[in-house]
Amino acid sequence: MPSGSRLQKTESLRTLSAAAATRLRADILSCALPPGERLRLDALKTQYGVGYSPLREALVQLAAEGLVELEEQRGFRVAPVSADDLTDVTRTRISIETLALREALPAGDDAWEASVVQSFHLLSRIDPVEAPRRGVNVEWSKRHREFHYALVAACKSPLLKRFWAQAYDRAERYRRLAVTYGSKPRDNLKEHEKLMKVALDRDVEKACTLCSEHIMKTHRIILYDIGKKLSIFRS
Repeated sequence: MPSGSRLQKTESLRTLSAAAATRLRADILSCALPPGERLRLDALKTQYGVGYSPLREALVQLAAEGLVELEEQRGFRVAPVSADDLTDVTRTRISIETLALREALPAGDDAWEASVVQSFHLLSRIDPVEAPRRGVNVEWSKRHREFHYALVAACKSPLLKRFWAQAYDRAERYRRLAVTYGSKPRDNLKEHEKLMKVALDRDVEKACTLCSEHIMKTHRIILYDIGKKLSIFRS
């Protein structure tokens, strides 16, 4: 059985790995670490101020989430983006999120309703684009995730909600690309408001339809608008 010092060392490693994974995930989702970029441990050690072991554990965790790739003999790199991957991520997210909605809406109680309303209110208070540089508003992105999670939070399956989180994060990189490079007008607030209202009405079919259309709109903007501008979508 491990001694107390070994247990403390193991727990410390897990804490450092979790913190490193959180920071790496945020930088990947924001594209501060661009798709396809090589992740060199020496550079990451300096950038994030953690040792090799926590970094490796964090990168293995992110590889399991699909945000990082491990290439034999070549180390880690940020998972690339592509039209095929975007389509796969979009279809998977729609399948998972609508399944979670089907379970959450009938089960939601008063606290769930209050959470949905509050998360929409917070989302409505800020703009998704950070003026004047047209960058992604990080706080809006945080509130956007919280709104979509609030909708499915009453789902009774922890596993389904874990899959939802992974699918959402895979889609988030693409959504941020759409915000940064997209030029087509979009009434994000109205889309979320409609989704909130049908969810509160417990209209499962309408909620699933609106959710699917909402996610597919991002898919279309990326493929047919910014896809022409970014070389990462060219074969």
